[in-house]
Amino acid sequence: MKGDRYRTGLLIVSAGFLVIAVGCHGWNYRDAAPAPLGTLSDPIWKNQESNAEYSDFVIHQHEFTGNTEVLNTGGEDHVKQIAARLLAGQDALVLVERSMTSPKPGTEYQYRVHPNPELDMRRREIVVRSLLAMGIADAAERVVVSPALTPGITADEAESAYRQGIGASTWASPGGGFGGFMFGGGFF
Repeated sequence: MKGDRYRTGLLIVSAGFLVIAVGCHGWNYRDAAPAPLGTLSDPIWKNQESNAEYSDFVIHQHEFTGNTEVLNTGGEDHVKQIAARLLAGQDALVLVERSMTSPKPGTEYQYRVHPNPELDMRRREIVVRSLLAMGIADAAERVVVSPALTPGITADEAESAYRQGIGASTWASPGGGFGGFMFGGGFF
């Protein structure tokens, strides 16, 4: 019994010396202060934001009238905004989204789902001439035909976004219509 106490005491004293000798020697808790919030994530968000800026310089298919090279009102406004930003010193390529709304000659059903490189080049020329008229001297080198930087959405995704926008609970309400109000379902 006396020997067990001696061994236990010796073990405790040895462990204490070991902790003192190896343990926290030279460590200062102030050196390990946590980094401020955002230190790791802010550069990632800033990089994504700067990359997203380039999407502002894409002229999409829907900014042209039908299957023509004529800019619609929204497209004209967008080209004016692009010109203003380029004149203010922002450096970016201007992308004309490749068209995918033309029928392919010789196909059975003539679906309007094919590219049309000739139409794309005419659209590019319209954008180049518009930017030149607004003072962008290097418009011919700056405007290119390209797919959009971000992919479009599928029909299922569009439907889902629409339903979320009007509220899924109102869409599937027992009274029908929008919350049942319009079609005699009453208020909920």
